[in-house]
Amino acid sequence: MWILTAIYFLAFSAVIWAGFWLYAKALMYLSRRGFIAKNIVGLVVYIAFACLLVSPMFMAFSLIEAWSLAFNTDKYYMFYFLFCFLLAVVPGGIYFKNNYLNDLKSLGYFAKRQ
Repeated sequence: MWILTAIYFLAFSAVIWAGFWLYAKALMYLSRRGFIAKNIVGLVVYIAFACLLVSPMFMAFSLIEAWSLAFNTDKYYMFYFLFCFLLAVVPGGIYFKNNYLNDLKSLGYFAKRQ
């Protein structure tokens, strides 16, 4: 079960990486389409990306009931599961930060509030 959990999150790491890539490309596209598209449609894109980001956790529990039971009863497995989830998100997050974050900041996204 422990190794299968790691393999599951390794596979989802590629899906999450693709989600970060699509999220960045969508925001870059929307930034050129005007204020409404940039903000309103950008919010919809953000919500869809947030759902994609947390979907591996909820799908795991619906696919394999033993994982849900172990998550609720074994604290070590719970920490391991969450750690694997975080490790699955890190490559996509680093890719997003290194390749798109500065460009998106210059387009008005992720800017510090004044």
